[in-house]
Amino acid sequence: MTLVETLIGALIFAFVATGVYMLYTTMQNTMSRGELMSDLQQNARIGLAQMVQEIRMAGYDPSGVIPLVTLAPKAPIRAAMPGCFSFVADVFGAGTARQITYYLSGTTLYRKFDTWDGASAFNNLSHQPLAGSMATLTFTYYDGNNQVLTPAAWTSTQRCPPDASASAQSIVQLTFDQMRLIRRVAISLKAQGSRPGVFSEFFTLTSDVRLRNL
Repeated sequence: MTLVETLIGALIFAFVATGVYMLYTTMQNTMSRGELMSDLQQNARIGLAQMVQEIRMAGYDPSGVIPLVTLAPKAPIRAAMPGCFSFVADVFGAGTARQITYYLSGTTLYRKFDTWDGASAFNNLSHQPLAGSMATLTFTYYDGNNQVLTPAAWTSTQRCPPDASASAQSIVQLTFDQMRLIRRVAISLKAQGSRPGVFSEFFTLTSDVRLRNL
């Protein structure tokens, strides 16, 4: 075998090896992207499914605690902002309503769960993480005529989640009068994630919830 033949053979081998390596890396990236998308979808679906189930029950108050709440408003909807929604419902069918709040903090979707103290307020119980790698959470509110209720900035002690110790300041949210008109809530939940060597992937889930008890 001559030197020229050796060089040609080495060149062909190099081309073949490069092609195999590129095919391997492409397949690895495709598999990683698929796994990433699957994880994002699963996280988003779990979070959205629980939100839809519980929000649909807003206002279900068999124990009659809503009129007894000290912190305004004395209504099934406790707070409504573009990125946070708080309401009262007996989500477990246990005969006593709870205060449930969904909101996004950083990249984590949280569910705040407050129990009734038996007298005049909800206890500040826990903030439960439901799903990670979330980019945005958006609530859109509609009245009985399917007209959008638009939040505006107004000064109050109202917060989402509700906070009895909050000071008055201007925050973009629905007014108490607007909250009483809510009959439908549209939810948009956008998941975003990345892995080494894989570009960021996005996955958006939407749902539309009609409130059965309002």
